[in-house]
Amino acid sequence: MSIPTSISASTPACVKNAVTGRDIVAEARKWLGVRWRHAGRNRQGIDCVGLGVVVTQALGICDYDVTAYSKEPNDELMAHFDRVADRIPVRDARPGDILVINFRPYPFHAAFLSEQHGAPHIIHAHAGARQVIEEPYTHDWPTLTSHAFRLHGVQP
Repeated sequence: MSIPTSISASTPACVKNAVTGRDIVAEARKWLGVRWRHAGRNRQGIDCVGLGVVVTQALGICDYDVTAYSKEPNDELMAHFDRVADRIPVRDARPGDILVINFRPYPFHAAFLSEQHGAPHIIHAHAGARQVIEEPYTHDWPTLTSHAFRLHGVQP
C-alpha cells in the first residue's frame, strides 16, 4: 500500500485496531532520544508530526502520512489531524491523545499526552532539545495547548 506524501481530500487508510492510550504511550517512548529533524520519519531523525505518523503506523492505527508541510501553522495540517482523529476538549485529553501546542518559534507543535507517577507528561520531538523527550506537562505547556485529538479506534 502506498503512503500519500501530500494532503488530499481523500480519507486515509485507517484501521480501527483495538489499541489503547497505554499502547500509544509505550510505542512513543520507544522513540525517546531519537534526534529531531524536520519532516523526519525514521531513527536518524524525526519531528513532532513524524512521531505521530510512526507511532500510528507501528500500531496499525493508520498508514497515512504527510511530509509536504512547513514549520508554520496552517489549516492543511489541522485538516490532516481531523482525518485520523477526533477533536476532543483539551480538558478531556488522556494518555495517548495528541495535543497541539502553539509556542514560538514553532507555532504548530504536536505531542502525545503521557503520564508518570500520576502526573501528566508529554512525549514529543522537541526542536530545542534536538530530540524526542518526555517531560512534565506543566508550566506554560497547558496554557499553550490549543487542541486535543483522540486517534480513531483508540480504546479507553
